[in-house]
Amino acid sequence: MIQSCKSVLAVIIALLAVTAVNAQKIPEILSLDNAIDIAVKSYPSLKAKLAEIEAGKSEAEARKVNYALPGIAWQAQALYATSNQVRGTYYPLEGTAIPTSGSIKTNGFTSDAVWSSLSSVLVNYKLANFGRKKAEKDYAEAGIQQANADYERELFEHKVKVTDAYLLSLVFEGAVKVQENTLTRTQAYYDVVMAGAQAGLRSGVDSSLAKAELSKANILLLESRKMASQQKIRLAELLGFDNGNFQLAGEKFNEALPEVSSEESPSWQSTNPILKFYQKQVDFSLAKARIISKSSMPSIMAVGAAWAKGSGINDRTDADGNFIYNSSLSGLGFRAYDYMLGFTTLWKISDIFRTKHEFKAQQFRTKSYQEQYNQNLLRLKGQQEDAGLQYRQALEIVRQTPLQLNAAQSAYNQADSRYQAGLSNIFELTQAVTVLNRAEIDQVIARNNVWRAALLKSAAKGDLSDFLNQIK
Repeated sequence: MIQSCKSVLAVIIALLAVTAVNAQKIPEILSLDNAIDIAVKSYPSLKAKLAEIEAGKSEAEARKVNYALPGIAWQAQALYATSNQVRGTYYPLEGTAIPTSGSIKTNGFTSDAVWSSLSSVLVNYKLANFGRKKAEKDYAEAGIQQANADYERELFEHKVKVTDAYLLSLVFEGAVKVQENTLTRTQAYYDVVMAGAQAGLRSGVDSSLAKAELSKANILLLESRKMASQQKIRLAELLGFDNGNFQLAGEKFNEALPEVSSEESPSWQSTNPILKFYQKQVDFSLAKARIISKSSMPSIMAVGAAWAKGSGINDRTDADGNFIYNSSLSGLGFRAYDYMLGFTTLWKISDIFRTKHEFKAQQFRTKSYQEQYNQNLLRLKGQQEDAGLQYRQALEIVRQTPLQLNAAQSAYNQADSRYQAGLSNIFELTQAVTVLNRAEIDQVIARNNVWRAALLKSAAKGDLSDFLNQIK
């Protein structure tokens, strides 16, 4: 029981420690730049992509070592076995046939066994492989470049997600402020209506409607706060954390509107992280095709070996011509020593027919990757056009929102004055409150939509630097 309590306490302390670390890493007031920096360092999928890059580098080094260094193998064995032999040929069949050294015995077969030993060192070095070494090196480098491009693509797309989530959080925070203002106005005319009703100057219908509108304003405020909190949790998740206990720094977004250049950089296709990733896929596939085309070529190797043998069977025979067997451990001592130097080559000619079809299949894969590149290029061009349209429309809308807000504010002031003077009913006042609430919400959304359209334009071009520089 005590041990169980200790375990639970340890878990609680660990959780509190993790929470404390997370709280220290996210500042109390979070700017967009801070959010992006934290996400780059903390988000798990980005760390996974970095690990894949390191894995690719290690694989490339392994391929280099395979060709740069000679192959060295050492083996030793001590066996207790019989040594019966017959004339004939056998096929080793992947090492499943056990060879026996020695000649046929004159006295026939025997079950006598002796100790024997063997130790050898084999060295081989690939002198020539007709382009396979370079193809392997290019393939490894292409793999690293593809992994880097994949990371850059994931990094860029995640920055866009974080920025968009940040902008959405600002919208929901703005909506909360609007609903707070609406609740304040509703509470004010509710107090007026209730005072008039108690004095007998207002009907019971007015007081009931005022209560309903006040309750509605409270509900809208609670709902907007819930949505704002949910969006902060979503933003925190994109940062690599599990809570949204921070405030946003949205002053820069309210001070001015972003500017978007209508000129298109001629080099945007070559620098766009998304297109670079798909281009590296094409390059990687081409490198793999070159390996396939070279895999059927022969290899020329320099080989060298040295080995020593020992046996419990004596080289001399007895008077009857039979070999003398010694079953003691003395058979493990080496008695014969040999070495070998030379060159070897192996060409699996039949592989030419197989690799021909594999190469053709890889060419089709390359074509598939190329079409994926073309598809994404088409999508990004369309996204740029759409973003430009959204930006222009958002600017037109944001120019109209002050007019809408001023008119709604004026209508509310007039309706409030008329109601307090007894010249209008409560329906006119509640309608004016609703119109003003809608105008304030529209203004918050309109300004934010301009920023989101500018973000979409930058995302399509593949460069967020101009966008981020406008909020510094």
